[in-house]
Order: sequence, then structure tokens, then C-alpha cells
Amino acid sequence: MTTHTPLARFRLDLACGLSLLTRLPVLWLAPKSCHGQAWPMAHSVWCWPLIGAGIGAVTGTTLALLMLAHVPPLAAACLALTVQTLLTGGLHEDGLADMADGCGASTPQRRLEIMRDSRVGSYGVMALCLSYGIRAGALLAFSPVMAPLACALAGGLARAAMLAIPAWLPPARADGLAHALSPLPRRALLGAGLATLALCLGLGLALGAQPAVLMAPALAALVATYVVGRQARRLLGGYTGDVLGCCAVMADCLALTTLAALTG
Repeated sequence: MTTHTPLARFRLDLACGLSLLTRLPVLWLAPKSCHGQAWPMAHSVWCWPLIGAGIGAVTGTTLALLMLAHVPPLAAACLALTVQTLLTGGLHEDGLADMADGCGASTPQRRLEIMRDSRVGSYGVMALCLSYGIRAGALLAFSPVMAPLACALAGGLARAAMLAIPAWLPPARADGLAHALSPLPRRALLGAGLATLALCLGLGLALGAQPAVLMAPALAALVATYVVGRQARRLLGGYTGDVLGCCAVMADCLALTTLAALTG
């Protein structure tokens, strides 16, 4: 697909990213010349960390408002995560559950088959419960002032963490999101890196300006990426969209927990 102006390309990239990472209506955002055509998802990855930061900011702002309204802390954290799930459609959580279920099988082919099954098994349910519990527990540590900043930083890092997987592993299938993202354009990947750096510096400084606050959440997200990527390579021979979702949730959990330990 060809767009004729930088603004049209920007609008299309933003529409692609929002259509994947949220449930917001975005058709109005894409140039009319692109309606009815396949959108180049791989070119939009530069804005994924920014969209993730926006999702996190909504989550953190919801939490802050509920806390200021004297809603009990645990209820406020759960409601904030409910808003996040409604905003994203639980896309990444679906990937986490699918990978948890699939990785218990004996062969790569069978694992991929299970991951495509729409039913959720016991491992998937346990993974979802643990992920929401970890995030809710981390949210309890934030003050109303810190919550939007911390959640925005964790959300941006979580979506940035996903992009290391396609740069590292081949697609495990010949179709699906992983195939659509391969290979990632270098310019888009560089843009994602610069956006992530800007988020870490800007939000990290706002959170406390300490080196640990700047580096520790990013390192935690990298640990999640490494663990998920290594398991995907060993068990699947590559990555799928579910692997990316699993990576995002795990990175979010670790980044939030790290921030809670440092700033709570």
C-alpha cells in the first residue's frame, strides 16, 4: 500500500496500532484511500510503545480517581484493570492463556494447535488469575499522583518488549500476526526504540529521577522478554501473536512490580 504524504502515513500507522492494541473505533483515522485494503501492520510498530503508555495512563488515572473517591484500594485496583481490559479487549491476556495451555503439549505442532483453540484450559485460567493478581497487588502500592505515571511507563515498556521477539525469532506459522510482522522494517523498529527511550526518560524522571527508577523497570521488561522468547524458541520453534501477548502481560507484571517496589 502506498500513501502519498507523511501525514497520511502517520494516520495509517496510528490506526493500525490502535486497531490491534485497543478496541477503539479507528476507521475514521485512516486515510480514505486505505479503506477496504490490507493495512501494513509492521510499519506501525513505532507507535506501539506510545499506545501502550496511553493505555497505562488510562488505567492509572482510573485508579487515582477511584482512590480519591475513597473506593477501597483492592476494589479500585480491580476496577482499574477492568477498564484496561475493556479498552484492550483482553488481547494480550488471551495470548498469555493460550501459551500457558499450549506449552503443556508434547510437540511443537500440537502446541500450536492448542494455542489456536478458542477454549481456555486450566493452565490458562491459572495464568490469567496470577497475572491479574500480580498487577492488582502492584497497583495497591501507588499513590494517586504516582499511579498514572507508573502505569503509563509499564504499559509503554510492555508493548515495546513485544517488539524484541520478532527481531529475535522467526514466525512459527506461515500466517497470522507473526507472519504479518516479519520482517520488521528497520525504520519502524528504530522509531519504537526512540519512543521507548523517551518514555523511560520522561516518565522515569517524573517518578523520581533516580537511576534505579529509570533502569529497573526496563530491565524487568527485558527479563520477561528473554524468558518468553527462549520458551517460544524451545517449545514452538518461533513466535506467534499469542507469544507477543504473553510477553506483553509478563513484561507489564514485572515492570509494575518493580515500580511498586521502588516508588511505593
